Amino acid sequence: MVYVVNNPQKCVYVGVWVFLTLSLNTFAQTYKPIRILPNTFFKGGEKLVYQLRYGIIVGGKVTLTLEDKGNTYHVRGEAVTTGLADEIFSVKDVYESYFEKESNLPVFAIQNVKEGKRYKYYNETIFDRKNNKVISSRSGTHEVPPDIIDMMCVFYYIRRIDLTDAVNGDSYKINTFFSDKIFPFEIRYRGKEIITTKFGKISCLKFAPIVEPGRVFKSKDDMLIWFTDDANRIPILVSMQMVVGHVYCELIDMQNLLTKPVFMAVD
Repeated sequence: MVYVVNNPQKCVYVGVWVFLTLSLNTFAQTYKPIRILPNTFFKGGEKLVYQLRYGIIVGGKVTLTLEDKGNTYHVRGEAVTTGLADEIFSVKDVYESYFEKESNLPVFAIQNVKEGKRYKYYNETIFDRKNNKVISSRSGTHEVPPDIIDMMCVFYYIRRIDLTDAVNGDSYKINTFFSDKIFPFEIRYRGKEIITTKFGKISCLKFAPIVEPGRVFKSKDDMLIWFTDDANRIPILVSMQMVVGHVYCELIDMQNLLTKPVFMAVD
């Protein structure tokens, strides 16, 4: 897909897509081993709603809902354009994943993409953990690494990474399967930072997904994600410095969190 970001509304559309798919590129790097902690960060019923903004223009919304399905969780991510952006270039993308509670590894995923008046893409993916294979309804069987996950799992996977001895600059590589291809996803820990939100100030863990310079970004460090540094570790803000301007994805609503977050008053 070719992205032409020559106006603010289209820029917000690209922001919707980039937020859901994060970064799908990797560079030569020494990676820190990943250890997943027992899940004390989220539960079924959690709902997170984000607003995409380009300057004062609000052009999109992303909603993440999590359901308890017994041995698995079902996450549904929906990205839609709103307002004028929806009139110019409508986006209604739905990504779903069923992942194991203990390992946080997916067993089944769905992509249902509708962009503009003509583009549609639908795919179902089965993760065969026993044989390290992925079966795509569109392209058949693929050999994959044993730790392969899909893009919707990434948000919850990162929330469970053990950061006990993490230092600024540590890089983690997560193997993902997206659009029938294996993509190593690299994310760099950038330390802690207090940010101001609509709910108040809160201490956060700062991460920088490595993005590909060129069509959308100027440099590989032009995307930042802040997760709350508390018992929930919810992604609360995404900043994307794009070629044509700055796009923000801000948390505007949160429901059924495992622990009530504590926000500080804004001075």
